[in-house]
Amino acid sequence: MKAKKRTKGRNRGEMICISAVVLVLMGVVFYKSSELEKKNAGYEMKIAQLNEEIAQESERAQELEELKEYVNTPEYAGEAAMEKLGMAGEDEILFRAQQ
Repeated sequence: MKAKKRTKGRNRGEMICISAVVLVLMGVVFYKSSELEKKNAGYEMKIAQLNEEIAQESERAQELEELKEYVNTPEYAGEAAMEKLGMAGEDEILFRAQQ
């Protein structure tokens, strides 16, 4: 009968140790889970910011494309000639200030 008590007490001790190990592992898993959730929230914010930047850059690219088309027009060439070279159109007269 003494042998049964020893094995019974021994099983109880083993169960307590196993339970303690399982509880520690569960604690670690929950802790790491909360850290991952925080990181995920940070990444979601970063994704939102990057999507906003993508939208802004797409708009900028569209504006540059429109400017590229405008630069190839005769109107732009005339404006550039007037501003940079001081040229006048056929029906325009230039007045220069005396210095």
